[in-house]
Amino acid sequence: MVTVRTAGWLTAPLLAVALAGCATTPHGGLSRSAARLDRNARAFSRDAQEAPRGYDEHTGYVQDARDVAARAREFRRAVDASGEDDRSVSGSFGDLSRSYNALRDDVDRSGSLHARRDLRPVTRAYLDVQDDMGGARAPGRYSSRGDDDRAGG
Repeated sequence: MVTVRTAGWLTAPLLAVALAGCATTPHGGLSRSAARLDRNARAFSRDAQEAPRGYDEHTGYVQDARDVAARAREFRRAVDASGEDDRSVSGSFGDLSRSYNALRDDVDRSGSLHARRDLRPVTRAYLDVQDDMGGARAPGRYSSRGDDDRAGG
C-alpha cells in the first residue's frame, strides 16, 4: 500500500509539470502553426487584392501574396496528410519558404507601411512554422504589439 501511495505522490507532480508544459507551449506544434499561416496568408492575399485604388502603386506583391496563400494551403494539407517527418512536407516547406521570402522582399521594396504592418501576422506564423520544422528560435523576433492573428481563431 505504501508503494502505491508513494508512486501516486511521485506521479502527480510529474503529470502536473507535463500538463503545464503543454498549456504553456506557445504554438502547439507544426499542424497548428501551419493552420495559422494558412489563415494569415489568405487574409493578407485578400487584403492585397482588395486594396483601394490609391494603394495600387504598391501592389506589385499581389501575385506573390496569392502564391504564398496557395503554398501555405498546400503545406497545411501536406502536414495534415503526412505529419512532420514526411518528405512531401519538407519539399512543400521549401516551396513555401521561397515564396514567402519573395513576398517579404516585394513588400519591403513597396515602401508601404500598411503592407508591412499587414504582413506581420504572416511573418509570425511563417517563423513559427520554420521553428517547428527545426529552425532556430531567434529571441525578440516578434514586435511588442502581440497581434498574432489577423483572421481570428
